[in-house]
Amino acid sequence: MCSQAPTKSQGADNFMYRPLCRLFTAFFAVLLVTATFSFSQSRERDPGQEAPFLDELQRIAPKAVETFKTATQKLDAGRPEDAIPLFNDVLKQAPNFEPGLRRLGYALVETGKREEGLAMIQKALDKTRSADNLLGMASALTLPGKNNYRPTQAESERALSLLSDASKQKNGDDPDILTVMAQLYIQTNNILGFDGVVLQLKSKFPDLVQTHYFNGLKLAGDGNFDGAIAELKTAESMGVPHEDVAMIISDIEKAKAESSTGLEGYGNYFYAFAAIVAAWALGLLSLFITGRVLSAKTLHAIENSDPNDVTGGGETGLRSLYRNVITIAGAYYYVSQPVVMLLVVVFTAGAILFFFWIGTIPIKLVLIIGFVGAATIFYMFKSLLVRPKLEDPGRILTRDEAPRFWSLVEDVAQTIKTRPADEIRLTEGSEIAVYERGSFRTKMQDKAERVLIVGTATLNGFRRNAFRAVLAHEYGHFSHRDTAGGDVAFWVNTDIMRLAQAMAASGTATHYNLAFQFIRLYHFLFRRITLGATRLQEILADRVAVYNYGSPAFCEGLEHVVRREIEFEHVANKELNAALAANRAVSNLYELKADEKEQQDLEKNVAALINRPTTPDDSHPSPADRFRLAKKVTSKEITEIDGEVWDLFDDRERISAEMSKMLDERVREATYGSPHTILK
Repeated sequence: MCSQAPTKSQGADNFMYRPLCRLFTAFFAVLLVTATFSFSQSRERDPGQEAPFLDELQRIAPKAVETFKTATQKLDAGRPEDAIPLFNDVLKQAPNFEPGLRRLGYALVETGKREEGLAMIQKALDKTRSADNLLGMASALTLPGKNNYRPTQAESERALSLLSDASKQKNGDDPDILTVMAQLYIQTNNILGFDGVVLQLKSKFPDLVQTHYFNGLKLAGDGNFDGAIAELKTAESMGVPHEDVAMIISDIEKAKAESSTGLEGYGNYFYAFAAIVAAWALGLLSLFITGRVLSAKTLHAIENSDPNDVTGGGETGLRSLYRNVITIAGAYYYVSQPVVMLLVVVFTAGAILFFFWIGTIPIKLVLIIGFVGAATIFYMFKSLLVRPKLEDPGRILTRDEAPRFWSLVEDVAQTIKTRPADEIRLTEGSEIAVYERGSFRTKMQDKAERVLIVGTATLNGFRRNAFRAVLAHEYGHFSHRDTAGGDVAFWVNTDIMRLAQAMAASGTATHYNLAFQFIRLYHFLFRRITLGATRLQEILADRVAVYNYGSPAFCEGLEHVVRREIEFEHVANKELNAALAANRAVSNLYELKADEKEQQDLEKNVAALINRPTTPDDSHPSPADRFRLAKKVTSKEITEIDGEVWDLFDDRERISAEMSKMLDERVREATYGSPHTILK
């Protein structure tokens, strides 16, 4: 709480030294400084300042001069009720005498007749917008009077505006104006404004009592307690009442004692927090450097290892190291969450407290900052505690639907000498991939269910011989156990993307959100680590495919997958957009073909994709690099087969139509929020 003591009117035109209650905030400390300053002794008027007033009155009403002097003395002595009738006598003889109007106004305000007093001073201000009248109105607006009136925010703002105009007229060389400004800044808790006025007083009027007094308060607020006490004692020696100074010094000494105990404890917390953040940041840097080193080792291994090492035994150490680093990096993401949450809390609170410290609180901005911080913490907790329900892609292809296709898939597994897929799933796209389904334990024991994904779009024109090679590549991942330890990387990437999407949807994915910037950074870092590992896995799986089915079949199969991805995306987008625009059913997407001109453009895109260089953000080496490395592998004796993959299905038309409908419904649901009824 802010202590207050009675104040008395003083000065050229009566300024008030009022209690100071400043709130200083930092991250871990709040310092409350309470001060009261009043002159208990009357103050002598400056004869040089009074002389022009007396000369003016001598010219217009000489008999009123002595009355004016007596009235002023009574006002300065704290007896405004005795001064009022005397000032009225003066104004009867000189109705437009501005110093008389001002001082009568002060006396009226002091006795509780606020409206009458302000009207008197306003009359002087209306006559002449002089610095004295501006200062007079500003001072009167802030006088508490006998009723301890507290000026409104509007009155304080008006007073500051008047003082600013007065100071400009005086070129900033009037200590009275600066004194009242300092008091107003104290009342409005404008710390920056108050500090600025104190600097002006120190620069232009270093020896005035108010300079020492206000500088003492400033030093106390800045934490320089010894300097503050010295300045206040200097002010006391120049006339500030001992009881007022003693009260403030007592508060300062209490704050000093608290700072040496409580704030020291906060300092320990701060250093501990800083140490944790520094160690955490060092860990991020270590992971980044490790990822760079492993990436370089991977590139070296890909280019210089034995191309005929089909089992990948030569890279066992590197693959094991990669797996351990990925596990550590994944765990580090979750370990980072409490640190990031704490940073969000600290910086959110710090930003809000900063506005309190400067004395200006932009409500809308504070609410936005508070919302972003709270929402970020909520979504971070949610991403850790709520796991999404995972669904297998596409739909199961039963053995009865394509027994010959199943037979081909199992023949490739037998050739590779690995366990075949337990389930084949057809999807609407052009991907071919494998994964394992089961617990971590069953995966480590090689007992998990093996799932093969076959994108329907890739089957058009896919020759069986080339398909076998691509399928052998996927089985190579099974035989090398690449699919057994991918849970960490999968969940980390999933959680990062879920958190990023939640922030984007809520509007908290901003450049000033530390958590959002963290997940961007960690996604980049984790991607660089994991993609280096997957590039190595892809090359080792390529060797399995080339060794068993030859480089020509593998290159043909890889090029076919690339081509079908580009072709299908083009024709499918074109047809889906047309169907949505016309609100009609979509045609069978898997039977569509590009026209001759479109096909020429698509071939250029295929060539560009195949021949592009490999980048650090690629999960697979570029096709050109894979073709080049595949030619280094010596193949075993191969028996080629004829025919296309679609011929292995008993009802191609039904399956392609079904998958086309599935893709159409998925696109409509994403577009309209529901499958959307077709009207035409």
